[in-house]
Amino acid sequence: MLKRFLITDNTDTCYGELTYDPTAHSWHIEINPERTWDDTPLSLALYIRSGIFSLDAHQSLDWVRDRLLPPNRQNIHHALRALELPEYDEYALILKTNGISANDHLYLVALD
Repeated sequence: MLKRFLITDNTDTCYGELTYDPTAHSWHIEINPERTWDDTPLSLALYIRSGIFSLDAHQSLDWVRDRLLPPNRQNIHHALRALELPEYDEYALILKTNGISANDHLYLVALD
């Protein structure tokens, strides 16, 4: 079963939807076609500026990973223990952190 997340901010703006397929371990982003590059945070605006509103699995995974602690971070095991995670897993980290990043004001809301 696909897991869906709304990409939003504290103004409840819908920037798009992130979908995770646990069977294929793949991510997919659909950017809201009503968004323009100048009213969207840079992490998504770069795609809009190129006319891309549907990110492929690789682009989507890169976007997800940019929002998370890197798996090779020094002492990552301490962070995982604090989050009560037995191992590094992008999906589990998204659930624990809501995809909050210091790079922008976006976060994820689970839709399912």
